[in-house]
Amino acid sequence: MVHQIAWIMRALDLPLPTGAYMSGGVFSEKDGREVPDTIAVTLDFPNDVVVTWQSTFSNSYYGLGERILGSHGTIERIAGATDMVTGKSQSSLRYYPEKANRADGIAIEGRAKDQSHMANFIECVRSRREPNAPVEIGHRSAVAAHLADLSYRQKQRVTLSMSSQAART
Repeated sequence: MVHQIAWIMRALDLPLPTGAYMSGGVFSEKDGREVPDTIAVTLDFPNDVVVTWQSTFSNSYYGLGERILGSHGTIERIAGATDMVTGKSQSSLRYYPEKANRADGIAIEGRAKDQSHMANFIECVRSRREPNAPVEIGHRSAVAAHLADLSYRQKQRVTLSMSSQAART
């Protein structure tokens, strides 16, 4: 979850979440594991932003990727296979305007600078430049994933208090 949430948080420039709820379970791999193979996560953010994210190991119809649905359109990132030698991914990035709100918008297909995630990481180790996914995004994404996991384990919505957020920033 943390890698997918990191991409979403970076794309939307999201701060730490204020709350999280996760439900799911071990539905397809009944082999004694404790980590769920099917989850639905809701993350609340300031300024009336809600992110929902779902994952399952038992259906691959949509493949790996994310879809950000907003009032101006949809951004779809499909994650393809990654070449382990070059680190390059066969991913695609598309934007579909919401015609009701962006009648003059056109569909766009392209590449995001973070699509070759491993290649970018290796290059940044060599050059000491900041990676496409800097440590701040990693921190916020890890907090989001931990909140979701706490919610799943406690079977209730959990919140991150403003005082604990202020203490960490």
